[in-house]
Amino acid sequence: MLNPAHTIEDDGITQSDIREVCASVTKQISREYMAECSRARETPKELWRVMRETGLFGLGVPTEFGGLGGHLTEVALALDLMGQGGLMPFRYVTTQMARTTLRHHGNDDQKARYLVPAAAGEITFAFALTEADAGTNSFNIRTYAERQGNSDYVINGTKMWITGVHEADYMILVTRTSKFDPAVKKAGFSVFIVDPKSAGVSLSPIDIGLHMADRSWVVNLDNVRVPAENMIGEEGRGLEALFDCLIPERLLAAGLNVGLSTFVLNKTAEFARMRAPFGEVIGSYQGVQIPMAECLALTEGARALAYQACAKFDAHIDSGMESDMARFLSAEAYLKSADMAMNTHGGAACDMQQDVIPFYLYAKFQSIAPINRNVCLSAIAQREFGFPKSY
Repeated sequence: MLNPAHTIEDDGITQSDIREVCASVTKQISREYMAECSRARETPKELWRVMRETGLFGLGVPTEFGGLGGHLTEVALALDLMGQGGLMPFRYVTTQMARTTLRHHGNDDQKARYLVPAAAGEITFAFALTEADAGTNSFNIRTYAERQGNSDYVINGTKMWITGVHEADYMILVTRTSKFDPAVKKAGFSVFIVDPKSAGVSLSPIDIGLHMADRSWVVNLDNVRVPAENMIGEEGRGLEALFDCLIPERLLAAGLNVGLSTFVLNKTAEFARMRAPFGEVIGSYQGVQIPMAECLALTEGARALAYQACAKFDAHIDSGMESDMARFLSAEAYLKSADMAMNTHGGAACDMQQDVIPFYLYAKFQSIAPINRNVCLSAIAQREFGFPKSY
């Protein structure tokens, strides 16, 4: 277990410490258990219990708030390592996104109220930004928070694809507090901490065929009253706080993607070493060796880029382009590995007991969400080559 008194900021927790803890998690929580939870659409409660007991929820939280210290790089490493064990701790990602925003933009009271229990794994967060009519264009969201006197805001609107909100203790909710103005498009965003059990909040499940234990929901907000003290940062100036959610989202997703890609490659290699329908194992065929080697090279390239981007973010250096690149390349590498796994397993891949299809479906999903691959590439081209914005 990681010791809260032994942190990156003071004595220097090493990557080997984090690897040891994650190895303990993946030893206690099997891929078979996660697959069962996914098929039943049940929360992997044992995973959360073990993560709490090993201290992983303390990663990324300053020691002054009961955490282990560390930054985005260390959290991405933990996700990478858990992914290599076939685990998919999605709510850990949304909780880390929320905590990053609270670290950078929350006031002292908010940090004390939320970071301390979050470091102990006592509370988790959902992240509520996406809307049906806005999609990737977050500037077009319509959920609106209106000030009522000096103490409260009243919020109305609908959010979609909100993962794990039904069991989260809080959600980071992105709203508008002024109407969209093309002349000052970056203004008017405000970010709130909202209890999903508040009066006026209702949830509707989305039937997603991805074999994921964590479910996604439509969140309806009907005159939801939220105390003004729950706003993160200043009214109308929440865009920076929003980006401090979105960049970690991309990089933590990248960390998990390369971990899962590695898991899929190892799983497929094991199959190819024993499958011998014509006398020789299929791992002896160039038609298996070459695509697997290509997938490995892409995965390791994506892994290196993801950690490079994390290091820039941790150093408060603009990491927008690198995060887009890492997000894109990690999703491409994972999808290529999952597709190769399907082809190598052949008809056996369709047997759910082989546990291949869930990885393929999630890999395909990663090419379109939480941000579309083409939007990533267009943003990269715009920034690097000075092209006009195309979306």
